[in-house]
Amino acid sequence: MPGPIKFNFVKEGLEYYLNKIKVFVPVEAFFPKVKTKGLKRELKIKKEEEALKKYISDKEYLIVLDEKGKVFKSIELAKNLENLIQTQTFITFIIGGEEGLSEIIKNSAKELWSLSSLTLNHEIALLILVEALYRSFTIIKGMPYHKE
Repeated sequence: MPGPIKFNFVKEGLEYYLNKIKVFVPVEAFFPKVKTKGLKRELKIKKEEEALKKYISDKEYLIVLDEKGKVFKSIELAKNLENLIQTQTFITFIIGGEEGLSEIIKNSAKELWSLSSLTLNHEIALLILVEALYRSFTIIKGMPYHKE
């Protein structure tokens, strides 16, 4: 996701959940700064694509968050994540900025996930993603966080 994060509550929530996820797997978050002020939508998306591509290698299993992606229930997400962890060394998630992501980035993804059929602010989507990932790890480990 292009940065920086503007909402303090998202920063706090992100730090909270990333620290909890680190108990299960190594995790890092990157927010490349992209100067797009005053640019038209197409140019913004292109500049963000160029910035994001610098952080993506062929070693990574890329998952893009997109409104047209697959929607999971919590248990399904946990099973999918467990399978990915067993088969992939590096899993990378990308959330686009306010204008969305380029088709090139979307097409380079191994999977497209959707967090909701609602349109979400990209920072809110990030917070929801990290909470969902933490929830998945607690399900995988049989911890009492998730209620079914």
